Amino acid sequence: MTSGTRTVEVPVLTPGQRIGVVLDRPALGPVIWLAPEALGGFTPVTATVVPGGIRYRSGNCRALTSRGAAVLFRDTSGRITGGEQLPPASVSCATGERELPVAVRSAEVYPYCDLRPE
Repeated sequence: MTSGTRTVEVPVLTPGQRIGVVLDRPALGPVIWLAPEALGGFTPVTATVVPGGIRYRSGNCRALTSRGAAVLFRDTSGRITGGEQLPPASVSCATGERELPVAVRSAEVYPYCDLRPE
């Protein structure tokens, strides 16, 4: 997705999956659809804000490649009030559960984990 001169790659979305994008008026770029059997049992990596950081969970059989994450902030009515992009080094796409120290207030975190190696 692109907004002005800024581009964000959102690597893998499964049908029905919700994802956050921290761009003002994003424009979709090229989209490549994969057959479900090509994903080899891939499941999305999830993230939860916890005191002192973010807890990432992956049920995949191998580590995926981090492409960063979107962090969305909402007000009490649920309206998006802002967001930020986390760099790949601040996001875990490893198997299992891992907490990383990141200073974020109450938010939604959407990891971008890629099947392709760097």
